[in-house]
Amino acid sequence: MVSSRLTNFIFGFFPISFILGNPTTNLNLALFCILGIFQLKSEILKIKFDFALKVIFLFFLVVFLSTSLSFIKSLYFDEYEYGNLVRLTKSIIFFRFFLMLLIIHLLCKFDLLNFKYFFTSAAFVSIFVSLDIIFQYYFGFNVIGLKPATIYYYTGFFGDEQIAGGFIQNFSFFGLLFTAFLFKNKKYAKYITIIIVINILGIGILLSGNRMPALLFLFGMVVLFLLSNDLKKIISIALVILFIVAGLISSSDKIIKNRYESLYHHTIGQVILLIKNFKQNEKTGEKSAETEIAKKELKSGYIPTLRAESSNIFGESHRARLIITALDIWSRNKILGNGIKSFRMDCQKLFYKNPEYNITAFIEKDKKNRLCSNHPHNYYVEVLTETGIVGFSLMLIIAFLFCIFIFKNLTIFKDDKIGNFLILSATISLVLEMFPIKSTGSVFTTNDTTYIILISSFILSYKSILKSRNFGQNSNIFL
Repeated sequence: MVSSRLTNFIFGFFPISFILGNPTTNLNLALFCILGIFQLKSEILKIKFDFALKVIFLFFLVVFLSTSLSFIKSLYFDEYEYGNLVRLTKSIIFFRFFLMLLIIHLLCKFDLLNFKYFFTSAAFVSIFVSLDIIFQYYFGFNVIGLKPATIYYYTGFFGDEQIAGGFIQNFSFFGLLFTAFLFKNKKYAKYITIIIVINILGIGILLSGNRMPALLFLFGMVVLFLLSNDLKKIISIALVILFIVAGLISSSDKIIKNRYESLYHHTIGQVILLIKNFKQNEKTGEKSAETEIAKKELKSGYIPTLRAESSNIFGESHRARLIITALDIWSRNKILGNGIKSFRMDCQKLFYKNPEYNITAFIEKDKKNRLCSNHPHNYYVEVLTETGIVGFSLMLIIAFLFCIFIFKNLTIFKDDKIGNFLILSATISLVLEMFPIKSTGSVFTTNDTTYIILISSFILSYKSILKSRNFGQNSNIFL
């Protein structure tokens, strides 16, 4: 009984651990897996994988296989690099996320996991972080005294990391639907409270300075409007109020106004630039004027940074250039890629190196408009580049299974029980997290992978969640 409560507490702590950083998330994950194995014991060895679990396991296997082949190649055919051994080790450790998924699935199957802890925690942190961002915007510091990262980003508890808006968006629909459940039997309180919560979450994301999360939050609200008949009127009123408040803020704050007016150039504008660059690269034997400029700048002592958020020396979208670079790298190993976290190493091998500064320039011998970073800043492009067609195909199969789940189970989104609200929150959150054109972190990092596995586990275990004793319609959410 004690171990069960502790397991559920640690599981519910995951949203808070994301605020505290990767070490805390890793520790939380390790404790959860250890306690989960202790509770399940031999049952974990008896599980029969359904089709979805088999496909997910194959994806993890491909990650390990592609990284192993890359390590063997570097060991016997190329110059040995210690970084390849590190990547091989990480590909093995990466299986911890599949173990986590398996444990959540089994604990839920045997009715040992109470998702109320997670639901409550996720709802609380999304609303609290939003309020903290609003507080920081008006007072210049947050509730623990942290100042904004820059004049463009209000980061709250995240300090120098400009990710507050993405964090709020990740858990915003848990906060919204948690509120809807709490006040489901109180008509007027329900209307007022949900409208207030939607505006707190929306304004929090707006003020964070993270533009894509703001756009995705609005898209998520449209999805919720379509899926939930009970909330249509509330959402309509809340969005009208949100747009009015956002308009008042932007009219008095030129920085926020300019940032959101330029959102076009970072969405549709990127697609246009990408098409433009592809057409330019079809021309062969053409010397790039920009390449010559970059060479002169290097000789003169100009050092271009490799950070994706840096200024673009060619005046073009850095995300479009990253995608073009990723496709260049993928074309050299189309079937299995070069393994986990290989993008940065492969990218730098394609570019000139400046021995004086020991840096990599933004130009390749026969290419132009390329850019290096730690990862391509898009989940799909990263999987294609680092696991090849095989890993990318498995990812598409998983996405297809998710789409089938949505269309086959539209009726479960209509009910107002807590289990149904949880699954609806997870479904919308996963749709937003895996939105194809958004800029992302790396799919192979602790926080991003942990979040994806957590949300996916709810959907994978939806039948068990709906049948669970922990999700009775009249159950007390705080027990």
